[in-house]
Amino acid sequence: MAGPTGTARPAADDVEEEHEAAPLLRTQLGKQTSTSSVPFANKALAVASWFALNIAIASVNKWVISVEHFEYPALLTVVHMACSYALSTLCLATCLPPSKPTAPSAETLRKVRTLSLTFCGSVFCGNLALKYVWVSFQQMVTAASPLMTLLLAKLLTDKAFSRLAHVSMLPMCGGVMLCVLGELRALSADRSFSWLGLGLIVASTALRGVKSIMQGALLTSDDDRLDALTLLRHMSRYSVGLLALYALVTGEAHALAADARVQRARVAATVLASGAIAFLLNVCNFLVTKYTSAVTLQVLGNVKVVISIGVSLLIFRNPLSPWSALGCATTLGGVWLYEQGSRGS
Repeated sequence: MAGPTGTARPAADDVEEEHEAAPLLRTQLGKQTSTSSVPFANKALAVASWFALNIAIASVNKWVISVEHFEYPALLTVVHMACSYALSTLCLATCLPPSKPTAPSAETLRKVRTLSLTFCGSVFCGNLALKYVWVSFQQMVTAASPLMTLLLAKLLTDKAFSRLAHVSMLPMCGGVMLCVLGELRALSADRSFSWLGLGLIVASTALRGVKSIMQGALLTSDDDRLDALTLLRHMSRYSVGLLALYALVTGEAHALAADARVQRARVAATVLASGAIAFLLNVCNFLVTKYTSAVTLQVLGNVKVVISIGVSLLIFRNPLSPWSALGCATTLGGVWLYEQGSRGS
C-alpha cells in the first residue's frame, strides 16, 4: 500500500503485460483497458495526495480514539462511508457531473455490491484480528499484500507480470516472513500470539487484494468504466448498511450510548472531519488504482505499513525483535526493486 513521493513513477503498466488468452473469470471482471496514456503529472499527484491523506487520516483517527475516547472502529468506518456517500453525491450533482450520462447497468451494480461486501469483510476481519494480536504484527503480515494481490490478479484477470515483478516480490515476502518469525519468537514467551488472529489478518489482506482488483476492473473495464466518484457513491451506499449492522451486532452502538467519556458535541466535529478526509482518501485510492494497478496500490502501501509499525512501537511499546527489524528493511528493499523495475531501470 521504495517510497514514491510524487517524483518516482509508479507505472505498473510497464511491469504488467496482457495475456492472449484470458481466464474464465475475465468475463466477470470485464476487459480492462490500458492506462498508459494517463499523464505522469496526474499519476504523481494522485500518489502524493494518497500518501498525504493517509498520514492525515491516521493522525485524526488516533486523536479520535486516544484523546476523544471514541474507541469504536466499526462506527467510525460507518461515518467514513456515510460521508463518502454524501460528499460524492454532492460533487456529482454540482461541480463534478458523472462521466457517463446513463445510470450504471444492473450487472455493474451487482459487481459494486460484491465490492462492498468484500470491503466490509476485510474491515470485519481486520478489526476482529486486533482482539488477538498486536497492531504491529497485523501491519507486518499485511505487508505481504503485494504478493497476495499479484497472485490474485493472475488468477482473476487476464494480466501476466514480468520476471522482475515476480523477483521483486521475493524480498517483500521474505521480509514479511522475517517479521513473522521475529514476532513469533518475541510473543511466544508471553503466550500472546494467536493463530486465529493470524488467520483473520490473512483473510483481511486477501479480501483487500480482491477489492483492489475489483475496483480497478470497475474503473477501467470496457463493460463498466465508472468514474471514481460514481463508484465511491454506489459502494459507500451499500457499505453503510452492512457496517451499521455489524456495529449493532458487536454492541458498539449500545456501548457508545453508555460511554460517559465521549463528549458528544466535540467528538462529532472531529469524527466528521475524519469522514471528510476519508472521502478524499477513497477518491485518491480509486484514482491511484485506475492510473497504476491493484498491485502497485499495495506496493505503495508497504511504505505506509512500515511507518505504522514504527508508530505502533512508539505508542504501545510492544516487543520488536532484530529479526522483525531486518524483515521491515528487507520488505522495503523489495518495494525499491519493484519501483526500479517499473521505471525500466
